[in-house]
Amino acid sequence: MMWLEMLVVALVTLELTNSPFLVSLTFFLRFLPMLFGFGIGVIAERLNRKYLMIAGLAIQATVSAVLATLIIADLIEYWHLAFGSFLIGAVMASEFPVRRTMIGEVVGRSSAGRAVSLEQSTNSLFRILGPFVGGVFLTTIGAQGGFLLGVVLYSIGVVISLSMKYRRPETSETPVGSKTQIIEGVRYIRKSQVMIGTLGVTLILNVFGFSYISQQPVVAKQVLMVSDVLIGVLQSVEGAGACLGAALIAIFAKPRHYTRIYMWGALIFLIAIVLFSQSEIYWITLIILFFGGIGMSAFATMQSAIMIYVASPEMRGRVLGSVAVFIGTGFFGQLGIGALASILDPATAILITAGTGIAFMFVAFVIYPAMNKSTSLETDSSAA
Repeated sequence: MMWLEMLVVALVTLELTNSPFLVSLTFFLRFLPMLFGFGIGVIAERLNRKYLMIAGLAIQATVSAVLATLIIADLIEYWHLAFGSFLIGAVMASEFPVRRTMIGEVVGRSSAGRAVSLEQSTNSLFRILGPFVGGVFLTTIGAQGGFLLGVVLYSIGVVISLSMKYRRPETSETPVGSKTQIIEGVRYIRKSQVMIGTLGVTLILNVFGFSYISQQPVVAKQVLMVSDVLIGVLQSVEGAGACLGAALIAIFAKPRHYTRIYMWGALIFLIAIVLFSQSEIYWITLIILFFGGIGMSAFATMQSAIMIYVASPEMRGRVLGSVAVFIGTGFFGQLGIGALASILDPATAILITAGTGIAFMFVAFVIYPAMNKSTSLETDSSAA
């Protein structure tokens, strides 16, 4: 539903406003709550993560129902989409300190990579279906069909979550104030070169890489000149590549490979974005996005796996909350690419931002040498 929804919101915004900048602004509002991820991580350590996850799904179902109703009544306005994106972004900000931390709680440390790869595989599998369904709905039923499907899917998620048997891990730590927990978390992360490197690359990818997602439908319409269904296929093909990448990682990746997979996956994704911005042939664009999906999957899977592997169980909520914060910096990228798209054109805006990201990735290879060594993960986790 996440991928279907991003496509539908982007295309409905473009239809309402004809403004690439306002399309980016909706994504900016989606990323903005991520900046509070560290605080959410602290809260998640005090409350039952299962109920936090259920509350998030209920909020998403409600937002989908309201947007569907507004579209059916022909009352939808841009600010409705913008506010809905912000609320959904607030739920997304809880993903790392809540749901992915729960994954780390139920698997052994050595199995973290495979567990997150499995989770990423399911995400990528439905990313194949989600944008395609979204494109079909836009062409046939209308945008309300996508949001009504969201009500159904999020509600199913609530039912599944309610049936889940989950008990908070017991801890011997003495409870301390939220401010103290945040300071402890920052100090803990600063001691780890691998954690710092992971967060640095997360910053690069979210500011200069993932910002392209808001302009991808715009480029597809204006440059490739294809229908909403074929725009959905573009994102589905990227999802197919991501699914394959996650499956390969689950089968073959060992902890000593995690950081290298992470770094090179990020670089491949950025290169694919640059090639996408210059492609004017639809079937070539499909191939480019397929390989881009593989790179994106390597980055996204290892991002969580590295942090879960290196961090102690007591600190995982805060550590993964910090990942959410750095993902939240992507709102700077959304504003930047939106402004560039308005001044120049969307394809050139993507070229400039992704090209800058590639330059920063080469810098990252130099300043984070621990991220390109096979022994760094074990050494770092022992120190932590």
